[in-house]
Amino acid sequence: MSIPQIAQMSSWTPSSIPTKTTLSSIDPTHAASLLSVVTSVVDRAKTETNYINLRQLSETIRGAEASLTIIGAEEVLATATDSSVKAKATEAIFNATLNLKALEWDQNLYGYVLSRPANIIYLVVFTICFFYVLGMVWKSRYHWFNITFCAGLGLEFAGFLGRVLSFSDDTNINFYLLQYVSLTIAPAFLMGGIYFLFAQVVVIHGRQYSILKPMWYSYLFIACDVLSLLIQAGGGGSASIASKNHTDTAPGTHTMIAGIVFQVVAMTVFLVFWFEFLQRIYFKNANAEPTDSPLAKKSIKNFFKLLFNAKEVREYRAQHLEKHYNIKFQTIRERKLFPWFPLAITGAVVAIYIRCVYRVVELAQGFSGYLISHEVYLMVLDALMIAICALIFIPFHPVWAIGTDNVVRLAHIKKNQDEKDSDLEDQKEEKDENDSAQPSEEVQQSSDRDTS
Repeated sequence: MSIPQIAQMSSWTPSSIPTKTTLSSIDPTHAASLLSVVTSVVDRAKTETNYINLRQLSETIRGAEASLTIIGAEEVLATATDSSVKAKATEAIFNATLNLKALEWDQNLYGYVLSRPANIIYLVVFTICFFYVLGMVWKSRYHWFNITFCAGLGLEFAGFLGRVLSFSDDTNINFYLLQYVSLTIAPAFLMGGIYFLFAQVVVIHGRQYSILKPMWYSYLFIACDVLSLLIQAGGGGSASIASKNHTDTAPGTHTMIAGIVFQVVAMTVFLVFWFEFLQRIYFKNANAEPTDSPLAKKSIKNFFKLLFNAKEVREYRAQHLEKHYNIKFQTIRERKLFPWFPLAITGAVVAIYIRCVYRVVELAQGFSGYLISHEVYLMVLDALMIAICALIFIPFHPVWAIGTDNVVRLAHIKKNQDEKDSDLEDQKEEKDENDSAQPSEEVQQSSDRDTS
């Protein structure tokens, strides 16, 4: 290839020059196939009318011509002796290399180079957590929690698998969609399991401390999560169709934003219910009997002392709070991990809440915004938050915190079995007392007859 041909092929020039780069080298045996690609693509472009297809054809020609430029320039360098010719050929290789790198960057669906260590670490973490909960499906009887967490952690695993697969091809739309869709909807399933834990904790302490009936938390907030996902899916589909038809994508994007904002609002309401429940179990009965303990006073400081189960709290809990809770589940509340169970749930919910707020801001900025184009925010405000939630429920899985036998089952909660059983036990105790008194009366009557 001659110098004029090289100059013609390398007419593309970079808008910015890097301080250093590694010059590309192309196997010269590919020259014939590259020329064939250029010829066929040019012929196809003459009749193509679709903008997306034309853009793809343009990128194909651009890459093939840059590769041919490198091959031709390397041939010149192999035989040239004139320093000016060598300089011209080297410059052509340099510009073609930058062209290929810019083309690769333009086709990168993520807008950044994926961090291999971070994505692999999260893939390993979610793989471990997923198989741990999957094992609990067999070991424990907390089916609702296990199934929802299996689904959520399975989606997190699939999402980071898609990102790891993108290491080899960050232009693959299937890998990109796998990670984007999976990581978007996974938290909704995790929260579904936590909603049921809320219902169980309410029953274990006593329904009188809850604003709503226990299962209403699951019904209400799971419905909100499902509706939020449907809104996001509808908005995403609308934006995708608009992009394909080269029309305004703003309505679809705004719909997606509305969906995730709705999810954040629902979680905010849930947090209000949760913290109100906690302050009731800590302070509702504080004035029921005289006490000199400073923990009886309702304050933010005491709230966090009780939540974190500080050392001075344990005696106060045993002497002043425990007697007011549902006596049927006293053995559960005496378990080693249960006093920290509300703290575990709080930490998990707050972590997911932070992640959802991040997603609102990210989506509001758009797919070319600052947050979505910088991986560190995804790693810290999304992946780390979900990992915290998942890791919390390794030691605080309900099988360890509540017990191996799930005595607070979904059917029992629905039928108010926790209250009915207590009533039946009271009736049984009363009947036992009557039965035990009956023989004494008979003995007295017999004694009276003997005396007569």
